[in-house]
Amino acid sequence: MAANFSEKMKSGLSTTRGKVIFVVALAVVLGGLVMLGYLGYQNYKYVSTDNARISAPLIAVPALASSQIISLDVDLGSYVDKGQRIATMGAPRPDSPADRQGLKDIPLGRASLDAPVSGYVAAVWSYPGQVVTPGASVITLYDASNTWVTANISEADLHRVKPGQEVEIKVDSLGGARLMGRVDGIAAATAATFSLMPQNNTTGNFIKVAQVVPVKISVDNPANYVLIPGTSVEVKITTR
Repeated sequence: MAANFSEKMKSGLSTTRGKVIFVVALAVVLGGLVMLGYLGYQNYKYVSTDNARISAPLIAVPALASSQIISLDVDLGSYVDKGQRIATMGAPRPDSPADRQGLKDIPLGRASLDAPVSGYVAAVWSYPGQVVTPGASVITLYDASNTWVTANISEADLHRVKPGQEVEIKVDSLGGARLMGRVDGIAAATAATFSLMPQNNTTGNFIKVAQVVPVKISVDNPANYVLIPGTSVEVKITTR
């Protein structure tokens, strides 16, 4: 039987068509082996996930007293410096007939609402003419000088992740630009722990679901890219 198989192989390889088929089949097998080897190496050396996003401190800038917004000096996406005027506020006086005619007639007593930090305007909550109560947010800033990546790592891979490990970060909003960073810290609880409706299955039909744990990654940004909070990134943590 072995001799017959050998004869068939020789017969098949004696034709041009047989040789082409053999070469193609060999290339496919070798390519598959190389791909398996590459994926195995990647899995051995790195922990990767696309369940990650840019994070930054979001700072609400509130009205300090009941007031009416006379002018708003910034817009969505504007960059402001610390101490820069964001809005001009005036105390509304509905008992004065002049005040009821509009912004032009708001009396003296105007105050400037200034930015507490340098950063970008992430949201605008109020507009000229609106009366706001004490503590109501006028805008929300994010501190562009303090951004990081929050990556949700599967609990099965968490034992391989340690603070100080090098991380490659691919930023979708920058057209796939790659930045470097390091693991800063690992949360002491899973992401589901902070959910409004945490899992608490006490019945007999429990199905195990792999949990993820938030990992904080610092970002080296020598080109001073604008990193937008909430945008998606992919991370590859070097574990060996």
